[in-house]
Amino acid sequence: MSKPQKKTITQSNIEESYNRHSPIAAKVQAEYDTALKEVFADLSPACLEPFAAILLEHENTVMNKDTLIERLRSRMSEVLPQINEGFFIANDVGKKLITLEVLKERFEPYKGTSWNVHKMTPEERTRPVRMRIMDASIRYMQKQLIAQEKVLQASMENSKKNRERIQNIQNERVKLYALMHQQSSDYKEMTPKLLEVQRTLN
Repeated sequence: MSKPQKKTITQSNIEESYNRHSPIAAKVQAEYDTALKEVFADLSPACLEPFAAILLEHENTVMNKDTLIERLRSRMSEVLPQINEGFFIANDVGKKLITLEVLKERFEPYKGTSWNVHKMTPEERTRPVRMRIMDASIRYMQKQLIAQEKVLQASMENSKKNRERIQNIQNERVKLYALMHQQSSDYKEMTPKLLEVQRTLN
């Protein structure tokens, strides 16, 4: 098997390759932004129908479902990209993605090469170690992404629980209002009788 043709690597070559692959960082981040926004894309006013029905029944109030859904989408469209951007910045994801693309391009000629350790240069012998280090870095990034997804899922579950808690409070408020109204009516009915009894005793 013929040996791959070796190219002289200079600082200018590396910089040129790095600059050429630099758009990958923004592209991947944009794809994550799109994916996060799509989490709430299927929300529709129909999701609020049960709450609207209760509100209409007990308080004779019409809920503007379209406005509430739009506000929720708008808020999450602001928050999720900020979380994603913070993750990319804190973990230097963009630079690591570009570096990975540069390395993939740099070592493309070595695909299928039959390695002979005794004939390798120091650079060739240490290449597996460097690649393992890079692979470990990538695995760390993947774990960070998984952890971020779990945080997002937990936030969504907490949001759901909070909505349910608010609805329960609203239901209890309606029941309490009905109870107070009933007790007030009973008191008004009993007042004349109590006054009559009082006059009789006097």
